[in-house]
This record gives sequence, C-alpha cells and structure tokens, in this order.
Amino acid sequence: MKSINFILPGSKDCPTGGYKVIYEYANYMVDNGFRVNVIHPVEPMVPNPQAIHVKLHVRPRKWFTYYKKLIDKSYHPGWFNLDRRVNVLWTPTLHRRYIPDADFLVTTGWQTVDSVSKYSISKGIKFYIVQDFEFYMSGDQGLKENICNGCRQPLIKIVYSPAGVEMLKMCAVDADFHIPLGVDFKAFRLTTKISDEHRNMIGFPTRPGEHKGTQDAVLALALLREKNGDIFDVWSFGGVKPAFIPDWIKYYENPSDGLLCTLYNSSSIFVTASHYEGWGLPGSEAMSCGAALVSTLHGGVSAYAEHGKTALLSPPKNVNALCENIVKLVNDRDLLLSIAENGQRSIQNFTWERSGLSLMSALLESSGREM
Repeated sequence: MKSINFILPGSKDCPTGGYKVIYEYANYMVDNGFRVNVIHPVEPMVPNPQAIHVKLHVRPRKWFTYYKKLIDKSYHPGWFNLDRRVNVLWTPTLHRRYIPDADFLVTTGWQTVDSVSKYSISKGIKFYIVQDFEFYMSGDQGLKENICNGCRQPLIKIVYSPAGVEMLKMCAVDADFHIPLGVDFKAFRLTTKISDEHRNMIGFPTRPGEHKGTQDAVLALALLREKNGDIFDVWSFGGVKPAFIPDWIKYYENPSDGLLCTLYNSSSIFVTASHYEGWGLPGSEAMSCGAALVSTLHGGVSAYAEHGKTALLSPPKNVNALCENIVKLVNDRDLLLSIAENGQRSIQNFTWERSGLSLMSALLESSGREM
C-alpha cells in the first residue's frame, strides 16, 4: 500500500479554500488505496515571518497540549466531511521526528517548504502544491522574497491555475505539473431551474483581507441599488460578520454546504471581487448551482470561466466595472440565462475525480525521481 503525507500550515475551524483542496485530495487518495496522513503543525504559520510566537519554541509540548484541547474538533474538521480512514495528525512543530515515513509528501504553503526540503527521502518524494498566489501578489517585498525562496526549493511543483504559473514565472521557476481543481458536485448541484422566477437573489463571499475585495463587492451592489432600486435580495457568507456589511445584506455565518447550495440555487447572480485568488472555489460552486458568475479577473478564475460566455469578468479593484457587469445581467435576462447555462454546463468538466486522478498520476510518474 502506497502512503502519502499532506502537510498543512496549521488548521482552520471554518471553511477555507486551501484546506478544502487538501482534504478533497486526502479523501480521493484514501479511496484509491493510499494510506493517508494529514499533518497540522500546532505552531502558528503566519504570512508575516516576523510574527513569531517565541513561547512555542521554548515550551512546545505545553503549547501542543493547550492547542490540542482548544481546537480538538480540528482532528476531523466539522466543516468538512473528511473520511475517517484519513489519519489526521497534530504536531508541535514540523521537526522531522514528528513526520511519519511515507512514499510521497505534499506540502501546501510557503511557510512549510523550508522544513520539508530538509527531510530525508524516507518522509516521501517531496511535492509542493503552490497555493500562495494571493499572498505573493498582496504582500510586501519581504514576503515576496520568502515565497520565492520556497518556490526555488528542490520540490516538485504543482499548480492548479494560470495564477500559479504566473507566480512561479515571477520567481523564475517552472511548474512541473498543472492540475486544475474540482467542484464537489454532490454538495453543489443544480436543484432549481436556471430560468426559475424564484431565483431572485445576488450573493457574494465575505473573506478577511483587503485583497479578497469584499468591500468592493459591497460598493458595487450598493451602486446597483442606486441604479436599479431594491429589486434583489442580497446575501453573503463567511466567518464572523464584519462591521462594514450593511443591514440590507442578509449574512450567513459559516453556513453548511446544504444551506450554501440552497442559497446558490436561489441566486440568479453570484459576485466575486477578489483582487488576487489562486482559484476561487465559491465562484465555481455557484456556477455549478446555476448562478451567473460576475467576477474580477483575479487570476484563478480564468482557469474555469471565460468572459462573455461563462461569466462576465472585469479588472480587479474597479468597482464601477464590476457594477456595470452586474447591471448588464440584471437588465438583459437573455444574457443572464446564457451566461448561467453555459457556466453551469462548462463547470461540470471540473471534477475532483479528474483532479485526484491527475495528482495520483503525477505522484506515480515522479516516483523515479529523488529530491
């Protein structure tokens, strides 16, 4: 039986795209006969390399016990249906003593690459799924250098969108494999006809960080209300509701996949306004549920959406252009239905089965390499 270690840069107690990707791959691998370890280091891995929690280095075991008790549910996160056959591990650090031996090792964040690059081959042939595009593009020069240094380590690099290819080129590195992501079609599927008159909502994701463009989405929808009146119910979802979300937006804190699917299927339009995004799972999930996607060209979206055919796309940080695209769909029902139907049909090509098979093929193809 082949074995694989997935190393994450920490843990999340609410839905997060990068973690969701790895959990999907873990489920796929265990379904296909792999012994799977998903490793979460307790020591915080943060985008700012200066934000070091010194006490964790001094008394790691004490902090390990504390964090384990504090977030015990993260062993199998409540927000994701992680297969119970997946072995979920917590480690105080990424020291090699805490990492099981395996045939393959996949790390997922620039913060972990330096530790992983020092492991012996006994921990597995080393791969790096590059998920750091948004942090690179929105970071200062110091962070950019840290991320590029990670990309230049001797790991086999995997990207899943043109955004990843772009970032590696800026770091003077080439991708070894390009593997598009998938959508969970069991969770996010069409349950309401695209032409149904009850699709009278517009949704958007709320995410922390200025580069996620949440405030841009709010401003664009406020402009829509000024132009067209209060003709749509507007909703959003995410973690704790930010103070800048106005009362006319219905907010859902950490909704279940079932509720999210219902909301997508109640929406005629879904808006994503990120400045930078490695993929953008909410946009692809909404497309699968029949909502017409209006998005910024944030990088990852070009992997699964084409302007004028399967989505309406505009430059990042341009609130007026984003609003204009929403208005186009509001005022032209034929265009709205065309975008929604083409998008819903085209996104069906992006399955986790295909993505997982491509990852497994990349692992096996590389098994002759020594890193």
